[in-house]
Amino acid sequence: MGSLFSRNTTPVYRNRTNQPKNYSGVTPKIYRCKYHDYVHYNEPWTDESTGVAYKAGYYDEDGNFYEDVVFSKQGVVSDSTTAVCKCDYCGMEDSRPWPDREKPCIHCGGTMHLVSQIDALVDDENDSSDGYSYDDSYSREKSSAHSAIYLLIVGMLFFSLFSGIIDTYHENQRETYYNPSSFQSNSFDSKDYSDNYSDSYSNSYNIPTLGDYMFLKDDGKGFVLTDETDYKDNFENGGYKHLSLDSDGNYYDASTDMYVWLNQDIDPPQFQYWLEGLSSEYGDYGWMEYDSVEECWYIETSNENWEKLDDATYEEFQDRLWHIEYEF
Repeated sequence: MGSLFSRNTTPVYRNRTNQPKNYSGVTPKIYRCKYHDYVHYNEPWTDESTGVAYKAGYYDEDGNFYEDVVFSKQGVVSDSTTAVCKCDYCGMEDSRPWPDREKPCIHCGGTMHLVSQIDALVDDENDSSDGYSYDDSYSREKSSAHSAIYLLIVGMLFFSLFSGIIDTYHENQRETYYNPSSFQSNSFDSKDYSDNYSDSYSNSYNIPTLGDYMFLKDDGKGFVLTDETDYKDNFENGGYKHLSLDSDGNYYDASTDMYVWLNQDIDPPQFQYWLEGLSSEYGDYGWMEYDSVEECWYIETSNENWEKLDDATYEEFQDRLWHIEYEF
């Protein structure tokens, strides 16, 4: 998944649904980011018309709530940023400086995980209201209902006009497609479209089972998958990574600002990587793969066009480039 906005396109707000209603506190701000738009409400409130209580915090375009969001700019999170973290053992939650986010729990010494959502700003500045309505029921959804009704009527007329033509066409085709003697020549290759294709695909590879966290350890050539116990017992010695799953299905490594995605839509599956500051230079593209045979990186520069990462670029980013060694 590449960047939501191309570099030469002015970003626009995403359509918003299922939003909080009737907020009357301090004017919120909206943040336009790579994965979501967030409206930040400073105070908790209750919608008096429905009795629904809302928390202070961030709500994305689908009305999902986030206690906290950490914003990066040009692939970098400022050291002055604070992040909300929670202990895996005692459950204590605290807000701490960004560089301290992976330090053990100050209460029990347990492993901390990041509660804050992480997203990259696509605007240099966030916006306040500027004509954008935050404190009502998002009436533009209601006003769009008239347009929807109009389109429905037009669609019904269109359907009536062409339904006769479509029925005639289907009647002529029915004999061909349902005639056993002609079915073989008119059907797709069954090996590509059989009901069992997806099962045979998934079973033909050693696809790992990944949960909310990915635990990795350095084996010299790259990182390999390990389990939580191994991580907890050895992470203080270095050479280990603890990645959290975000809402878009990517695992995030805060120390390098790298996202990892297990792409199972290709054959064979591959781990792919998005490095902020490099991948983001390619607009809607920019995902990378590491070729363990050639021992080099490739980056998608345009649709299905993968280019070898040149030496100068590799030298610039090598301190943040890492990969997972895994045989599918």
